[in-house]
Amino acid sequence: MALLICASAYPALAHAQFPPAPPPAITIPACNDYRLKNDHPLLAKQRACIWAGNLVTPGAIFGAAFSSAYGQITKDDPGWGQGVAGYARRFGGRYAQGVTKATAEYLSSWAFREDPRPTRSACLSWKRIFCAAESLVAQPSPSGGTRPVFSKVIGAFAGGFIGMTYYPQSGTVNQSLRRSGTSLATSLLSVEIYEFQPEIFGWLGAKFSPKSTPAQAGAPSRPRP
Repeated sequence: MALLICASAYPALAHAQFPPAPPPAITIPACNDYRLKNDHPLLAKQRACIWAGNLVTPGAIFGAAFSSAYGQITKDDPGWGQGVAGYARRFGGRYAQGVTKATAEYLSSWAFREDPRPTRSACLSWKRIFCAAESLVAQPSPSGGTRPVFSKVIGAFAGGFIGMTYYPQSGTVNQSLRRSGTSLATSLLSVEIYEFQPEIFGWLGAKFSPKSTPAQAGAPSRPRP
């Protein structure tokens, strides 16, 4: 009898002495998309991940490819020639501008403790156009109010003037200033597209999505008279 009592009491004693282990903690990598969007402030590793992600993007490759094709047609730098070799040189030069711009933005945003992530404004109606443009030169401060932003302008000028080191005929100050202005205009277009991205995608979805028939939607079809 004593053995039966001890055997029946053992599970309860074991449970009291050895509580269940807590569930394992789930660690989200620092460069996970969720953490990159929501962590404040950013870690140094996260800043590096954002910079690396900006180097190889469809937008960067397509932009370099398109501008190279335009330069090939207009013969902007005759010293680079035409054909496949000329296009390859132009593509390499324009892609190098993009890499320099992204790197300069990364270093300057880290030095000035700026947030490199794009944000949508809280403005309404047509004012969103100006609020999105303002994000190039100002952003909310952690202590309240706004603070100046230098990285976008520094990146545009770095990308514009890097061409002085390898452009055969247009590596001048005037041409570099023109390239810097074009680069800054590209940044402006980028923040405007990001600001209105939900509306743009919603319009495209409504415009080009396949139209379902009443039968596909589950509604009874009306017989024709």
